Amino acid sequence: MKCVASWRQTAAQVVLIGLLSGAAGVAADPVTAYASDLLERMSEALRTLNYEGVLVYSHDNQLESLHLVHRIEAGQVRERLMALNGPMRAVTREQDQVQCELPDGKPLSVKRPTAATGLLNTDGISPALILDHYRIELQGVARVAGREAEVVGIIPRDRLRYGYRFFIDREWFLPLKSDLIDQDGQSLEQLMFTSIVVDPAAQAIPIPEEDGLRGAPATETQGRWRFEDRPTGFQLVRQSIMDHPSGEPVEHFLFTDRLSAYSIYIEPDTRDGLTGLTHIGAVHAAGRQVDGYQVTAVGEVPSATVESAVSGVRLVRAASD
Repeated sequence: MKCVASWRQTAAQVVLIGLLSGAAGVAADPVTAYASDLLERMSEALRTLNYEGVLVYSHDNQLESLHLVHRIEAGQVRERLMALNGPMRAVTREQDQVQCELPDGKPLSVKRPTAATGLLNTDGISPALILDHYRIELQGVARVAGREAEVVGIIPRDRLRYGYRFFIDREWFLPLKSDLIDQDGQSLEQLMFTSIVVDPAAQAIPIPEEDGLRGAPATETQGRWRFEDRPTGFQLVRQSIMDHPSGEPVEHFLFTDRLSAYSIYIEPDTRDGLTGLTHIGAVHAAGRQVDGYQVTAVGEVPSATVESAVSGVRLVRAASD
């Protein structure tokens, strides 16, 4: 659990919006259909192009400079992101492994969490699956890193989820800038290329499309835990057992609305777990104790969402207990 928490704290510094795909049949409105087509082209570009560049990341009144290298080798993505200011930090992803180089110089290697968002996420979504909870809008044109871009917004319909705004390159269809936004369209975090170099050589061996997290089918809870009055639109898609440094198992439940996601972790009460709310940038967490267990919800979602998720967790005991 500590490795996962450390990874989340490092990854929260380098958020880049997840990859989108599958816009076919989204809506009859031609403007919405065009915006969805741009998202599909963006997904294809991210799966087939080699590129690198310098980005700035704006969050919590802070500004960071980052260098990104994205390569596709033998149908697998390899990414390395390095901080150019402040303490030395780097994150490298190869297949399903994430390697973090932290300020103390000690490397940290963990299996990529299935709920990973942002830069380290290669799961796509279908715009057709999110229209109940988001609007897709064409929002004009802009100039980013000296290049012309089309602006596409994914606007949440309520306050239980964030949305996104993409500035998509007109030539290469890569996202030159991405904003994490609230229901009112206000930017919470921004990530923007200041320079970018594209090498299309990887187009011959594209990454296969995957259903991944956002395309995973909904499932029913297996075992003793139930999740009542969960945030509207979020479905359980993954359930697993994770290792804890103490040797005690940690139960993991993953919920998504096909764009946003949060995880619930349940472990034996260690009496030092989270109670109440906390956050790192736009990543919120809420925790409480339930019948001798620590329950924690974490996700790049508003605080109300993780609060609601935690408050609905119930333990169902067998009749013999």
